Amino acid sequence: MNIPRQILGSASSNSGTFSREFNTLLMISCLAITAYIILNWGFPQLSDSNLFGQMKKFVGISWPFFLLVCLFLIYVIGAWLSELFDLGGYRDWFGIRQALHWSTEACPLVGLLTTFLSLLTALLAYGEAGPGKPETQAAFITQFAIAFGSSIAGGVLSLTSFTLHHILPQTDGGADEE
Repeated sequence: MNIPRQILGSASSNSGTFSREFNTLLMISCLAITAYIILNWGFPQLSDSNLFGQMKKFVGISWPFFLLVCLFLIYVIGAWLSELFDLGGYRDWFGIRQALHWSTEACPLVGLLTTFLSLLTALLAYGEAGPGKPETQAAFITQFAIAFGSSIAGGVLSLTSFTLHHILPQTDGGADEE
């Protein structure tokens, strides 16, 4: 009974892998376009601003890490949807599940380290310039915004990684366990 499934839907066949990855990229494109439309409709001021500038402003120095994790999570969501709708061969989820477990653990820690760094920078700016100066207050508030933004980004990405880790299929490659 497993022979047709292993021959036609094997993750090692090139056509099945190509089809699966193409459908994953198609799902990612659909998700990205939908998210852009919803964000542009709900928050029109975001479409006029510089995305990287906003990320650096609200997340701080850890924005490349959070951007890479976010792109990985979007890929996993696309892969999960293509698997859910059976749009290609079966996927081996073992490495993806390990990376999701890692991002579940790493995102809050990176957010926390960025929070500590921004709070330290805020205290140093406050200590150098002294109280009562508008420049000091602006630097202090900016660093607090980075502290809160990085903590929130780390928590949201960690929660998303945790959720995806637990909704992905437990089997590897769709083969029956014996």
